[in-house]
Formats: sequence, C-alpha cells, structure tokens
Amino acid sequence: MFAGLDFGTSNCSIGIIDNNETVLIPLEDGETRLSSCIFLEHGVIQAEEVSELELSKRVRAQKTAQSQRINNGDKSKDVRILSDEELVSVFRKQIRKENREDAKTSQKSQSVMQALQSNREVIFGKEAELAHIADPENGFFIKSPKSFLGANISAAQQLVFSTVVEKMLSFIKQESEYVKGIELDQVVIGRPVNFHGLQGNDGNKQALQIIDKAAKKVGFKDVEFLMEPVAAAYHYETQLTKDRVVLILDLGGGTTDCSMLKLGPSYIHSDTRETGILSYSGKRVGGIDLDNKLALMTIMPHFGKNAMLNNGLPVPITLFSQAVNINDVRAQQDFSANRTGIELARFCSMCEDKRLERLRTLRDRKLGLRLNQSAEMAKIQLSGNENISLPLHYIENDLLVPISRVALSDAIKDELRQFEVLINECVQLAGTQPDSIFVTGGTAVSPVIQTWINSIFPDVEVVIGNHFGSVTSGLVTHAQRVFRG
Repeated sequence: MFAGLDFGTSNCSIGIIDNNETVLIPLEDGETRLSSCIFLEHGVIQAEEVSELELSKRVRAQKTAQSQRINNGDKSKDVRILSDEELVSVFRKQIRKENREDAKTSQKSQSVMQALQSNREVIFGKEAELAHIADPENGFFIKSPKSFLGANISAAQQLVFSTVVEKMLSFIKQESEYVKGIELDQVVIGRPVNFHGLQGNDGNKQALQIIDKAAKKVGFKDVEFLMEPVAAAYHYETQLTKDRVVLILDLGGGTTDCSMLKLGPSYIHSDTRETGILSYSGKRVGGIDLDNKLALMTIMPHFGKNAMLNNGLPVPITLFSQAVNINDVRAQQDFSANRTGIELARFCSMCEDKRLERLRTLRDRKLGLRLNQSAEMAKIQLSGNENISLPLHYIENDLLVPISRVALSDAIKDELRQFEVLINECVQLAGTQPDSIFVTGGTAVSPVIQTWINSIFPDVEVVIGNHFGSVTSGLVTHAQRVFRG
C-alpha cells in the first residue's frame, strides 16, 4: 500500500487513502503529529569485579605502612592497626566504589553512535522530550534531525544522522502499519526546495540520499519525493471551484518554501502536472530560526547578554548565539566544549552582573534544547496574547521573563525580510501575480506572521490552511497519482 509522509523539521505525519478519503494516521497518544525528536538513554556499563590482584597489592602496601609506623615507634592512640581481614574489607569496599565511578564515567562518555548501536530503547516524540527534561544527563536528545541532513558534516556525523532518520522512519512505518492493520511498501516523502545548510545543491543531494536510503532500509520498496509547497498546493486544489494562480507559502520548522502554480478543476486530473508549476524558491530559514532569534533577543538579556566585564569589554555575544542556535552543529560543539566552560567561568568572575551565572547553568546542565522549547512556547502563547511572562524555573525557581508580541515582531525583522525576498523571487520567476495565497506550516499560526503577509499583499486573498496537515494530505494525493495512476 502507498502513503504520503511528511518528514518535517518540527513534526512528522503520515497519511493514506482509506475509503476513498485521505486519512492521517495517529502516531502518538491519538495525535497525527509526532514531534521530530528522539531520546537515547546511555547504555548500561557494568562495574568491573574487584581485582584480587589489586586487592592483594593494596593490602600488602598498607601492612607495610603499618609495620613501618610500629618500627618507628608511632604509638599514637589515634592510629589503629588493622588486621588482615579488616584491611581486605576496607579495600574491597574502596575498589568497588572506584569501579562504580569508572563505570559512570564510561557511561557518560559514550558517543551517540554507541548509544544508537546499543540495545537500549529509543524513545520518540513527546515522550522523548519529557525523558530529556526529566534527566538531561541520562542520554542523548536529538531534535529536528532533518535540519542537519544538508549541512557540511563529517562522515561520522552523517552516519549518526542517517541512523537517527532510519530509526524515526522505522517507528513511523511500524506504528502506522499496526494502527491501520496494513503493510506499507510505497511512499512519497516531502522535501523542501532547499534543505537547511550552506552546501546548496550538494547539501540537497546529500539529504535526499540519506532519507532515500533510510526509507528503503526500513521496508519501503518504492520511494518518491515531492517538494513540500507543491504538496500543499495539491491539498488546497481540492477546495477550488475555479482555476487560479496560487502562491503557496510553506512556513516550516527548518525551511521556508514558496511555489506558484496553476490550480483548479482544469488541472487537478492532468497527467502533466509539472507544466502547471510556474516557479518555486526556498530558504534555509524556518520556525526554529525564529525561536532561536526570539530567545537571543528577549531571553538572553536575562542571562547576561549586553553585560560588561570589569575590564570595560562586553561579554562576547558569540556565547549567547551559540547557546540558542540548537540547529547549528558547530555552534553546539563549541558551546559544549571544555574551553567554553572555562572561559565562561572566567567571565563570571569578571562580571558584576550575576545574571551571567544563568548562562553558565544553562551550559553546565545541558538545558539549551529546553530553552529553545520555552522560546517556541512563548511564540505560541503570543499568538493569543499581547504580553506573556515566560517561566524558566529550570534555571531559577522564580525566574519569569516578560515578552510582548511587539518584541517578537522586532526580534524576527531580519528573518521576515528574508521571507519577503523569497516571495518576491518566486513571483518574479513566475512572471505573474497570484490570484490568492495559501499559507501552511506551524509558523503561520502567529498573528505577527499573518499581519506581515497582509502587508505584502494587501489586495490578495490570503487563505491560512491546516497548519500541520496540508503537506501530508498533498503527498497522499500525489502518491495515489504516482503509484496507482
């Protein structure tokens, strides 16, 4: 059977045709959206048994030391001479403790790949988020793996993300098959115009190869790809009663994509749909980048951003940007590096603004991803409120950060300008103005985004679609066309 699968930066969903209707399949707690993240517990490393050789060595050394004290006339009442049995008991306990500590150290020093290859359970979605929040030190939390697939990463990192994608696709496929009692062997997977990263077409090729290989490895025999804005267009087309030129704006978690298409009753059953695609464009900026920017501009000032050191220089802004850019591999590596911890401790000792200690807490307790979730929560809450107080109790018990909708708008001005350039490029390539605009993607929920779109096209009808299901529905429609004719 065929399916349409939206392997998104923030969320994943999958759909099929059931009783001649497109149906999205529940993947987690009855929800059709699965948060794009996994949690891997550190593999258990057993403490070594007590080495009899090491035990004998320590007992002999201590007996020698005791004999020397006696020979030297040390008759202090505070010094008790231990028997052989007592020495064995003391040192067995000491060695056991050392072995347990060594096992803990080895467990924490495991690589992500070692954890992936272990037999430990892999947790997905919201459950993964909760596991990470409960104990960040207990494993690896990987959020939005799609963001890294087109990046300039090492072969070892490629292997890690390939394995993560494989495990996620396997979970989605198996869960879908179990829920619906079917076997899925054909799939159309959504793809952005450009994957996140700086490698251009090489990055796109790399990302598609990773996803294609993973999909086939988990049991999909036939795998096709379709650009996400085109998939959203096919979903919107089912609602049209007359032909129109439509601008599709897909505001995703990791990328923003546009396409201009001819849609409507005259085109919906055409065998040459490609001729109706007038243009498309894509930018490697999405909802996660907006969350990062909101965190940098409105939350980081409460963590010492703009604070001055006692030498008259500001705390380097790089530290704060590294802390919030969770979808940047290099930034996260640099922020977690030992040298950064040492540098940050030095800056804290040189700064009267004690809010900088919060940044140290954020780094040392590995709370960067949780802070990003808080920024995302703030963005969502500002959809229905002009002002909010964002609780950050995991940093300090009573820490509340005030954020306004105006502050959100100011924080993401640069990103909105990039989106506008993207839209203008798509319209210019199409050589015509749109009759209507269809907006999809989770980022479109924000009134700030909707106000911005209306300011660009004040006289064009703007339709806000199903924020999370439009692309998946369009992928199912295309899968039916591709695999069933």
